[in-house]
Amino acid sequence: MGIKLDPRALETALLGLQEACDDLPQIAGKVRDEALGHAILGAQANIYNTEAGAYERTQTYLRGLDATARATRTTVTVTVSNDTEYAAYVEAGRGGMSYAMLQQLALMQGDPSDPLTLGRSGQRWVLPGPVLTGAQAYAAHRMRELFGEKVRAAVRR
Repeated sequence: MGIKLDPRALETALLGLQEACDDLPQIAGKVRDEALGHAILGAQANIYNTEAGAYERTQTYLRGLDATARATRTTVTVTVSNDTEYAAYVEAGRGGMSYAMLQQLALMQGDPSDPLTLGRSGQRWVLPGPVLTGAQAYAAHRMRELFGEKVRAAVRR
């Protein structure tokens, strides 16, 4: 028993997949913007909307947030970052939680659009506030979602 292929249908599907790849720069830009928005929400949830405490809230961390995107015909990279000198302490806390552990928690989160919070506040400032990790996991989720829509549309033709 052999597999019969319709050459025209195959060619149409492959051209559709190529067109989906052509959309990667636009998808990357959209995901970059959404990931930055997610990081802002994460900063609010982990820092600014928590119980006040040991530090004055200057909004410096919030102003330090950035997101960039690069896309080629076959790859996309979205990076969410913060250039404040204490960003690593906000992200991982001071209790020894690794970035790999934070990434696992972010990827396992039921709704990736929700900011990841682990109880950090002005009173409990030594706990992790995974703002960037949550936004990066959200970016990966959205990239899969948006590109997947393009691929599904391409193969349905």
